[in-house]
Amino acid sequence: MSKESQIKVAALQWDIQRGKVSHNLDQAKDLLEEAAEDGCHLCVLPEMWASSFSGEEAERLLPEVLEAEAAVQKLSGELQLCIAGSNYAEGQTGLVNRARLYEKGVLLGHYDKVHLFSPLGEDRFFEAGSGAAIFETSLGKIGLAICYDLRFPEYIRTFFLAGCEILVVPAQWPEARARHFRILAKARAVENQCFVVATNRCGVEPSILTGQDILFSGNSMVIEPTGEVLVQGGGEAGVLSAEIDLKDCKILRRAIPVTKDRRNEVYRRLWEQYW
Repeated sequence: MSKESQIKVAALQWDIQRGKVSHNLDQAKDLLEEAAEDGCHLCVLPEMWASSFSGEEAERLLPEVLEAEAAVQKLSGELQLCIAGSNYAEGQTGLVNRARLYEKGVLLGHYDKVHLFSPLGEDRFFEAGSGAAIFETSLGKIGLAICYDLRFPEYIRTFFLAGCEILVVPAQWPEARARHFRILAKARAVENQCFVVATNRCGVEPSILTGQDILFSGNSMVIEPTGEVLVQGGGEAGVLSAEIDLKDCKILRRAIPVTKDRRNEVYRRLWEQYW
């Protein structure tokens, strides 16, 4: 599979409307078409982009959400794009928060969110995943993570060990902790010497637990392996794109040989001691 080292990636953010799948799909389509016209190769949609977190309504919305996923898969073929984002899906015993990766109309695979955000009751509505997802694509090696996963570097490290070049992170991260989102996304890029495309929704939505309004800042980012932010969004809907060169991963990994200097035997002993 031939690859170009220089590619254009984009984070697509908007105010996701809870339960309004048709509206959200129209927003996604418009932004994907705009990104394709701009020459983008990889587009990342927000977490739960089709319906947002819908609580008890999730089961009823699932068929419509899956239809929206099918529409985006088809569009990835029509526009010749790689597209990632997360939505509801059926797991083994309940619903999961599932990120899918499409390449030019083909589903390469999926990832079920491992870390569920218990302070907002996510663990009450979802079955947790138990694996990781890193895919070989025509653009490079792409890893999938979702939102809260950014707070677990020991998990994201598995992507680095598998040779991940681009980590994509669909998210619904509130303005109250926006600083954490920016810091963590940059940290994951630096420590794993990879590009990060982190897409966060914007707008206001009431909590499914308390009913209180939650503001989402939409500060989506494309981040270099050095931690430099190439583009960052504000609170408005739009396409945030940047050109990247995957050779930068290889150059940095040679200059700072983290793989060679790792001490696996020490980490193994410490894990056994403390866990």
